[in-house]
This record gives sequence, structure tokens and C-alpha cells, in this order.
Amino acid sequence: MNIKSIKPISITLSSLIGFGVLGVIFTFMYYNFINTFLIEERQISLEELRVIEEKEIAFKKQFSTLAIPSKSQQTALTKVVAKHKSISSIAVIHDGYFVYSTYGIRDRKVEKALEPGFYVKPKSALTKKPIIYYQLQLNDKTYIRIYFKPLTLDVIDRIGDGYIDFGSIILATDNKVIKNNIRSINNQFNPESITLNIDVNHPAAIKVFMIHKLGYIIAIVIILLISCYLISKKIKQEFIKYQIRHHRIKPYLQPIVDRDGHIIGAEILARWITNKGELVAPYLFIPYIEQEKLTPLLTCSLLAQIHNSNVLNNTKEFKLSFNLTELCLFEPKVYALSKRLAQHCRLVLEFTESTPFIRKDTPEKMLVYRQHGVEFAIDDYGTGFSAPHYLTEYKFDYLKIDKCFIDNLNDRKEKSTHLIESIVFLAKKLNLELVAEGVETDIQKNILKTLGIRYFQGFLFYKPMDLKAFSQLIAKSDKP
Repeated sequence: MNIKSIKPISITLSSLIGFGVLGVIFTFMYYNFINTFLIEERQISLEELRVIEEKEIAFKKQFSTLAIPSKSQQTALTKVVAKHKSISSIAVIHDGYFVYSTYGIRDRKVEKALEPGFYVKPKSALTKKPIIYYQLQLNDKTYIRIYFKPLTLDVIDRIGDGYIDFGSIILATDNKVIKNNIRSINNQFNPESITLNIDVNHPAAIKVFMIHKLGYIIAIVIILLISCYLISKKIKQEFIKYQIRHHRIKPYLQPIVDRDGHIIGAEILARWITNKGELVAPYLFIPYIEQEKLTPLLTCSLLAQIHNSNVLNNTKEFKLSFNLTELCLFEPKVYALSKRLAQHCRLVLEFTESTPFIRKDTPEKMLVYRQHGVEFAIDDYGTGFSAPHYLTEYKFDYLKIDKCFIDNLNDRKEKSTHLIESIVFLAKKLNLELVAEGVETDIQKNILKTLGIRYFQGFLFYKPMDLKAFSQLIAKSDKP
């Protein structure tokens, strides 16, 4: 796995995490939503039953002398039915006989004397369906039975087939029997003990759920998308950190030569080597490392790898240049490693052009490094943030001319020559050593020599090479 594959992998991983979390949240919300419907329906059903219990005292007071209802009492009972939408009819039982019903006059003996309370009867003599009623004692000889209308489970029937479990019998909408274990004609029950359940119709339930919770779902999706992006970013960042800490990004050294072609130093460049031995181009990871402020970590890794190599053997006057940003300068580990490395070579820290200087105490910090023999260079002068005012505000020892100026340098382009001449003139006035980067032809080398430049770096002389190749090259060189 390398920088090319980490982005799709991090996106895939973060997406899997995001979808997993979304699935858990969606499932929790969905079943909580269904449970809310059940709770709401149960409250509605209980309220319809409790209304009779709440009116019990008023009924007893109003009909305390009731026997065989008079016309006025019949009218009063009819008004009670009309007033309560959950009541279908009221029957009067006197001296063991049905003597009146708002549904129609009755005159027959009661099956069995019952205690006051709620009952469910498996089959009505009239409708042949189960009925639910409440029996209330008004006086020694008179009871009334308040019959409820068939169940209408409007709330939960929107998301499936709802039903109420009365213990011995289970009824659905319109008192449809789902299960019947009642052995007696009348079965008493406590309203608080009844339970509601539902056979969920998931397509219908999900549709209702989406309508009710659309705003929440959109908000959750947006949050998860942002989270997935941040997770993906974090995975990529941690992967790069892992590669740096385990020295998968290695130092490659490009020699710097003098006018006679002798190697006097080298610039340390970062090269990512994959597990398969493939070389990852710097433009694929260096900008990302700078963007994520991982440059101090990378600089520490490169400094440590050079310090632990055999490149430093007998190279006390050898110039080794490391690229860094202003942020690196204030990293304690960079400072500690720079102190150690400066004891074995002439350490040059090159400020890259990719990030600007923003701290006012940078000159003071550079002075602290100088106390240990560290020198400073401004890299790729004239491009990016390496503006001319840096030369007056900060103390540098070297100025490196960017390759873009060298590329246009030939006998036919006088403007490019004049531009280099002005840089050479400025460097002399400020007592700066010049290094020409990106030299690739003899014409460029000769013109630069004529202009007075002493140090060169580029493919004309050497390409960047690993530590082993560089050590072998130095061993053969007549001037370390």
C-alpha cells in the first residue's frame, strides 16, 4: 500500500464505518419509532377504557335509583352513549335480567352474576364477534353494562397489523380474533395488564418512518458524511505518519559540486520506497506532508537516518542540506537532532519556498541553532514564498537559485542571463554563497561559471541516490 492507494482505501474504510454507524442508528431509530407507535396506541386504548372508570361516581349518582328505566332515564342513558365516542351501547340489568338496552329493548335472564369490572366476551349473541364491556353496580339489584365499540387500532395499523393481548384472547382491529383461549363466557381483565403488539409491514413502516423522521435522517446523513470525510482524512494522515516513523520515506542525496566538479556536499531529498521497492514521486506526498504540518516529523526521520548512517564518516567539512519549514525550527526533536548532526558535518537547513514565515521570533530561533554551527539557506529563491525581503529580515548563508531560472539559461536568452547576474550581484552585496540548482547542460554550467557562481547541483553532475550509493561515491572521491 502506498500514497496512491491510501486515498481509495481510506475512503472505503471510512464509508464502511459510516454505513455501519448509519445502519445502527437507523435500526435503533426505526424500532424506537415502532415502539413509540405502540405506546401511543396503548395510551389511546387505555384512555377509552379509563373514561368509564373516571365517570363511575357520576353514573352511580345519576342512576342510583335505577331499576326498570323510565323514559327520562332511557333518554339519559342514550345521551351518555352519544356523548362518548368509544361507547356503543348501555344495557341495564335488574334483578338478574336484562331489562333495557340503548341498542334495543331486552328482556332475558343474565347468564351469570358478575362482579363489577372490565370483561371481554368471546362471542356476542347479536354480532357473533367478541365484545368488550364494563359492568357497574348502581344499587343492590341494578347493574349497567357499558359496551365498547370494536377496536380501531388506527395508529399502529398504519405500519402493520396491530393487536391487543387481553391475556386469554387476542383481538385485532374490529375485534377480529387472533387467538382465543377463553373457556368461560365472560373473562374479566385489568386494563393495566393488556399489551399491544404488531406484525410490522416493513415497507409501509419504513415509508411512515421516513416521512416522520426525514429531517433527523438528513441531519444524521450530513453528519456522517462529514465524519466519513474526517475519518478518511485521519486514516490517510495516520498512514503517512506510520510510513515516516518506520523510515519508509528515506533520504536520497544529490551531490553539490564546486567549479572543478568536486563533491563538497549534498542535499538530502525525501524519497518514498514502497514494500515492493517502487519509488513514489515526491510531488505525490511532499505537498500533503506540508499541508498536514507533518514536515517536522519527516525532518526528524531524515535527520535520524543520516545520523545513524556511515555517510558521516570523515566528513567534518562536508555540507549536508536538509529542507525544512519554519514550523520545524520550533520542534524540539529537530533542534536536538540538528545539534547532534552538526558535530559531524556542516549542517545546512534550507527553508523551502512552499510556506511563508509567520513567526516574529524566527530570527532569534535561527540564532540558537547557529550557536551549534548550523547554517541556513533559502531554497528555490525567487519562487513561492521565498521573497526578496527575506534576505534583509533573516540571516542566511546560502541562496539557492531555482531551476526555473536555470532552464531558460542559454546563449540566445540574454534576459535570463541578466536575471542571474542581478541575483549574483545581490548575493555578493549580502555576503551570500550561491548554489545553482537544476543544472542539466554544459551551456548552463559554463554561463553560470562565467557569472561567478561557485557551487552547482543538477543532473549534469549527479542524480539523487540512496545512502549506499552515495557512500560508495564519496569513498571514491578525492575530496569529501
